[in-house]
Amino acid sequence: MGKPDTFSPERLGGRDDWLRQLADGNAATLLVYDHEGVLYANPAVERLTGYAAAELVGRDVFWQLIAADERVAVRARMCAWLDGQRGPRCQELRLVHRDGRTRQVEMSVTTIRFGDRPAGLATLIDVTAYRQAEAVTLAAVGDGVIRTDARGRIDYLNPVAERLTGYSLAEARGRRVGEIYRVVAESTQQGRNDPISVCLAEKRAVASPGLFTLQGRGGHELTVRDTVLPILDHDDSVIGAVLVFHDLTELRGLEREMAYLASHDALTGLLNRLELEIHLEAALEAARERQTRYVLLFLDVQQFKLINDACGHLAGDELLCQVARLLNGTVGEEGVLARVGGDEFAVLLENTTMARAREIAGAIQQAVRDYRFTWAGQVFEISVAIGLVPITARSESVVQVLKAADTACFLARESGTNRIHEHRSRDVAAAARHGQAKWVQRIRRALAEDRFCLYHQRIRPLAPADPRRDMHEILLRMVGAEGASVEPAHFIPVAEHYRLAPVIDRWVVRQSLRLLSQGAATLADRPVSINLSGQSLGDETFLGYVVERIEASGLPTERLCFEITETAAVADLERAVAFIDALKGIGCRFILDDFGSGLSSFAYLKDLPVDLIKIDGEFVRSLETDPMRREIVRAIHQIGRTMGLQTIAEWVETESTYDLLCQLEIDFAQGFYVHRPEPIDEETCRLRSESFRR
Repeated sequence: MGKPDTFSPERLGGRDDWLRQLADGNAATLLVYDHEGVLYANPAVERLTGYAAAELVGRDVFWQLIAADERVAVRARMCAWLDGQRGPRCQELRLVHRDGRTRQVEMSVTTIRFGDRPAGLATLIDVTAYRQAEAVTLAAVGDGVIRTDARGRIDYLNPVAERLTGYSLAEARGRRVGEIYRVVAESTQQGRNDPISVCLAEKRAVASPGLFTLQGRGGHELTVRDTVLPILDHDDSVIGAVLVFHDLTELRGLEREMAYLASHDALTGLLNRLELEIHLEAALEAARERQTRYVLLFLDVQQFKLINDACGHLAGDELLCQVARLLNGTVGEEGVLARVGGDEFAVLLENTTMARAREIAGAIQQAVRDYRFTWAGQVFEISVAIGLVPITARSESVVQVLKAADTACFLARESGTNRIHEHRSRDVAAAARHGQAKWVQRIRRALAEDRFCLYHQRIRPLAPADPRRDMHEILLRMVGAEGASVEPAHFIPVAEHYRLAPVIDRWVVRQSLRLLSQGAATLADRPVSINLSGQSLGDETFLGYVVERIEASGLPTERLCFEITETAAVADLERAVAFIDALKGIGCRFILDDFGSGLSSFAYLKDLPVDLIKIDGEFVRSLETDPMRREIVRAIHQIGRTMGLQTIAEWVETESTYDLLCQLEIDFAQGFYVHRPEPIDEETCRLRSESFRR
């Protein structure tokens, strides 16, 4: 039998990193498995089994821990759940601890996607002590306890049962258990046979076959598991029964939350790109096997960047949420909606002709045209570019379909506002000619004519009596058409694609050090951070260039901090560490940017000799409304503090977010609430802008 793939940070992508951190810190034992064995285990597994996670992952040791008389049946059932078998996905089993003791374990399983394969997420709870305590009827004060007489009539409820059912003992006394303790199977919503009657008649314990939903008196629902035990007198005659039930709602909620967040966009609630790709795989299969017709619509909100830059990220987020609701109202049940990028959405239409897809695209176009976005008293018109791609038996792959849709959307956007473009075979070449090539020309012209400007944004210490001075991040802008300032998000990706990023980085380093050495008034003697691309880290001549420029500037190196992204650092870890060590050796400092954006974050942090970590803004901007992300920020800060690193929270846009960060004891804050970016040398930027217009 071959070994399963072991867990590695690369198996999950991007924003899914924080899910693994949540699992690692969970008290319950969590396992991800497939037919061969364990793919991932959280640290709690060692307490349950005596084996460290590393001893279980990639081997079939776990199967051997199951009691011998249950092993075959339990493994078959777990694999059947993995293959989609319906019915309760719960199991009580016995595990043999490394020390030889047997533990009674409750296990529930949820099917998830692990990388590119189906897998099972198993939650295991050690209930050994609980099972032993059931013999002592009223000792289980942490669980709900309902006692009946020999006729099955209630004569006692403990306080927990009163709270969970919504009935007091006085109200419940003398009634049937089913009138007070109303449960249905969680998976089927079907009622259950009366376990009290079975227990009284057969004088034996009756355990619930899976999880049940308790329908409380006030309309609330809880996930529970129960056991009914007979109460016997000294003659071994049944004199009553006791039902003990355990509230598993919080744990089940965590399972569902993890599964939901893995497949949905946290901001809009729509499906995310990964889940869309799963739907596209199914669509391709149906198109090939049953000739089912699908059409994919790719949409780009054309005014998003303008509104986001002018009004801030909160306004941008609200715009995206409103567009999502607008799409839901327009498409309805005819399609599957997803958010696939910053301002990009997709609609997958099933059993649809191209004619009908055009009608739906036109309806979306009209709805967007009629819509007005209002923020802080300002009213904005928005438009949308839509690309249409048919999915047929001849479609090659999900990657090809998405690329075609993205290209069609790009060409719709290039042709004007509120345009629709249907994919054609020649689109890719056209997009390359009219899109990226145009940006390459603009970047080269800007470099040749010195049409870049440097801005700065304050990074403020949060502690009231903090003696540390402010820092300032140096930001780059291009002088674009008609002298307008162009954000780096528009041109840096193209620059990196065409290997122009190191040239831009040299310009930024040269100009930054020149302005600092000339005593730029806006920065006084404050420390600054300069962003570097991953390509520059890989350029063998770049380190020497930076050192030479620093020495020529005469600046104290303690003022200089360089900022690199997590992705750039881990792409070539050895080279990145050497680069950092060399500049730290002469007194410079380093910030690791976008921390938390990838699963490798914590794994690589110990290997990177950085001084500060900048928490990814995606986590920061939703602190007020998302308790889970608040805990992620707290965890990042605590780990940073343990490692002697300071933390910076970016995208801080409101006073309430700022106050929350103070409560979390984050070291620094950066964002529009703290300081809006402004030119370091306003006169130079003004002259460059005016010369372009002339």
